[in-house]
Amino acid sequence: MRLFAFLLALLPCTTKAIPDSGKLGSESDPIRQALFASQSMKDLLAHVQLNGAPGAFQKIADAHKAVNTGNKPEAISLLRSGLALPQLETREQLWLWSALRELGEKPDARAAYEVVGVVIEMPSGDGYDTLAAYQDGSARYLNFSGKAIFWDKKEDTGIRALCQGFIDSAIPFGNRAQPRTSLSLPKSGGQVTLLTRSGNYVIKNPPQSVINAGAGLMMELIKRTTESK
Repeated sequence: MRLFAFLLALLPCTTKAIPDSGKLGSESDPIRQALFASQSMKDLLAHVQLNGAPGAFQKIADAHKAVNTGNKPEAISLLRSGLALPQLETREQLWLWSALRELGEKPDARAAYEVVGVVIEMPSGDGYDTLAAYQDGSARYLNFSGKAIFWDKKEDTGIRALCQGFIDSAIPFGNRAQPRTSLSLPKSGGQVTLLTRSGNYVIKNPPQSVINAGAGLMMELIKRTTESK
């Protein structure tokens, strides 16, 4: 945990502040909540601006409309067709499955509990810092102070490997995980959340090996961010 805190201390000079930073990373912050990719269709679409382009969000919007008109089978068909879209991002896949579960659908047993992303929340300063890594090689870091790293260079094999390493570090502790029913920040201490097609599962007080894997990813994100400047 000390190593993770040390790396977080490096962030103010290597990340960029984003607008309205006072709310960034707070319990109700939609940017933080989106890291978990588990919102209902209604809640997700309230924060998405559609431009008519085809894609996962349009599929979810069309499915939500079908549900509201009483056509649940059409909604399910739309969502399942979304899962077949090319170059589907990890979070898009999770949102599609969140919508399908909302309609009573379940992933097959082989894929249901595959961990495709992790989110670690650690106390820092006057709040919590949050680091997320996804199977597609994307990553997010939100600092309580209002700075952030948004990493979407999925072709970067180094970061992608570190994301997968972070994910893999948490898998052996899955027997300690409990279903996450709220996106509220921890009351105390840290926690790591496993993101799966069947839902999200939380492990309180992450093992040091998981914290170290997150720190390794953070160190490389800081390096890449610094180099880009």
